[in-house]
Amino acid sequence: MRFSLLLCSSLLVVGCTKSAPTAPAQPEDPKAALIARGRSVYQTNCTACHAPDPTKPGALGPEIAHSSQELVEARVLRVEYPKDYKPKRTSHLMTALPQLKDDIPALTAYLNSL
Repeated sequence: MRFSLLLCSSLLVVGCTKSAPTAPAQPEDPKAALIARGRSVYQTNCTACHAPDPTKPGALGPEIAHSSQELVEARVLRVEYPKDYKPKRTSHLMTALPQLKDDIPALTAYLNSL
């Protein structure tokens, strides 16, 4: 009987305990979301030739951190260099990745966040 009374009292206390209010969900920072998307695009499409760390040179491609959107767009979409740009390497192994057209801003945001 004592055990039953103790169990009921414990359940009553636990059931009536007020839980701390949860903080309202914070809206996601659009810049952080863009950078995260760019990081994912980079890891999926670029690390085969460029290093996993864009600040370091890769096996086939140079370091590309801090690249301008103009350069990223020219290289990724058209395999060109912007006017008066001096390439870091003389090899021309990159192929166009037109499927990344909509991801250029995200990729650029990631590369410039490093």
